[in-house]
Amino acid sequence: MKLFFKLLCCLLLFVLVSCSGTKENSVTIAGSENQWPMSGGPDGSWKVETALKVPTKWSVRTGENIKWKKTLPEGGQSGIAVWGDKIFFTINPPNDDPKHAIVLEDHKHSKHVYDSIFNFEVKNLSNKRDLKFLKLKRVLKRSKKKWQSFLESDESYKAASDSQKENISRRLMRRSDIGKTHASNLKEFDNYVRSQSKSLMASFQAYMKLTRDIKGGETSKDIILYCLNANSGETLWRKTVKGTFESQYNYGFSDATTPCPMTDGNHVWAINASGGMACFTMAGDLVWERTWNPSDGGKPFNKQFDSVLFEDLILNVEPPEDTDTTRIKDWNYLHAFDKNTGERLWVTKEALTHYNTPILGETSDGKPAILMGRGGPHEVPERPVGLSLISLDNENQGSALWNWEPKEENNVSGWGALSTQHWDSNKALWFYNKNEHGTINSKTGAFISKKKLNVVSKRRFDTEKEEYVLEENVTLEHHENQRHCNISVGDNIFYLVRYSPFIARHNVITGKNDHIELPHEIDENGDYIWGAPQKNDGLNSKGQLHAFDSRTWGDGFQKCFLGSPTMINNYIYFTNAIGMVYVLDATAERFDESAIVAINDLGEKGKTWTVNSLSFANGNLYHRTMKEIICIGE
Repeated sequence: MKLFFKLLCCLLLFVLVSCSGTKENSVTIAGSENQWPMSGGPDGSWKVETALKVPTKWSVRTGENIKWKKTLPEGGQSGIAVWGDKIFFTINPPNDDPKHAIVLEDHKHSKHVYDSIFNFEVKNLSNKRDLKFLKLKRVLKRSKKKWQSFLESDESYKAASDSQKENISRRLMRRSDIGKTHASNLKEFDNYVRSQSKSLMASFQAYMKLTRDIKGGETSKDIILYCLNANSGETLWRKTVKGTFESQYNYGFSDATTPCPMTDGNHVWAINASGGMACFTMAGDLVWERTWNPSDGGKPFNKQFDSVLFEDLILNVEPPEDTDTTRIKDWNYLHAFDKNTGERLWVTKEALTHYNTPILGETSDGKPAILMGRGGPHEVPERPVGLSLISLDNENQGSALWNWEPKEENNVSGWGALSTQHWDSNKALWFYNKNEHGTINSKTGAFISKKKLNVVSKRRFDTEKEEYVLEENVTLEHHENQRHCNISVGDNIFYLVRYSPFIARHNVITGKNDHIELPHEIDENGDYIWGAPQKNDGLNSKGQLHAFDSRTWGDGFQKCFLGSPTMINNYIYFTNAIGMVYVLDATAERFDESAIVAINDLGEKGKTWTVNSLSFANGNLYHRTMKEIICIGE
């Protein structure tokens, strides 16, 4: 008996140690301690507590605390699911397109050939005194003079840098009457010259094709699910997950690969936002698959929703089935599928916007639920604007516990639906477009209060003094304080400011706002780069430009949808689009430089891009860029 009790005590101690620091609740995936089974971790909140040592400092550029890297044949945006010695993620299908550098050289050569033949034909028409040609030339000369005068008088053009003037010139030409007239005259002149020669027309068509090619871009209906060895990065298997609509690669707002795979240690599920879903064994054998047609005319790149696994359910955002006569066909709803069969079990009556990322949680009485929202720009149709807390409890699963609708119009109130919908057992959160933030009682759905976001204490880095300078009661204009990449911790909300290099902290009780400036980059000497927007090449590991949207090349604080921050113990990991990872101490009393724990890179300066969220499992961090998967550990 003594031996039995000793063994029992040892067993209990082992269980306690194994589970220590792991936040357990009714939405945690069974057996997922120290694993990362879906986009938001064990309970979908993007927050974990662990007794394991957590890496906070690393550099892919120098190799500091990098366990391994795996080059990817194509980009992708999914999070990384981890279970035991396996990791799962998705990429877009690779192809054999030429490197962008070769396309640029071909384009340069093609332009030279076209210009040479064009100039020859112009000279020939001039020598022949072609009457139509001479008339078109005179008209073009007059309109060009007017256009140049108009440009030189435009204040925005005069104030712009040389690199900005070309884009401003194009915009003014499209929008001004003088610009439109000059563009029409130029087109007529060029068309007449080109009509004189078959070889000129052929060279023009070749030049136009390469002009389109240098802008980049690639599409596919399908995505590829990868399984790697978590300890070495070795590829174990890869499988195709079918879709129904062509999706553009690496769009800054998300693409078909956006949803993170899900696993419970027995199976792995992948969602293709282009209209597909599949279940595999851990060895890569297909169990079931299904497809559907996404909303919005098949534009899954606007789909910000991420994956949710709850008990035996997979939750996904889709339009209603064709046979559904009770729901609006152009709206999106939350659908629940049996994870073992793919059978649809229920669909919410309430709709949600495809920009919205619902979050699992637990109500004040310990019942599982998920919060989702409606509203936003680009004529998203779902109404009413606001929030719905959907029960996941067995008794009324899929039904709304409450619905909340703001009083303001969508153009003011609807921006809250663009957020990752973090909440807790006391409050739900909602961003307004007019520099305000609202708090809703998550027990009842009753509105609590609204606080201003744009009157802030701002810590700006003074490059001359080489220190932070505090500016009190600064009023920010709308574009100086657009919010994204948000997470809530207690009474505080943390978010990245979209168009400025700042992290913000807003207290929902006091209304106090603190902003602290972040460096844009780290230079070759390891010094921070302040106040200077950066660019990246937008290329994949093969040197191809498959990211069609120029915003993909932005400075990390541009207009894009970054993945949710990840919080491990008291550390929040914010990742921006050029692969800078800012580690913040969420418990810091003073929101100054002491709150910034570390600033890390995910790859070479000017050649790194990501919109991924960081995963944590078994003491390692897992991250990705367009070019590679990275395992970080001390």
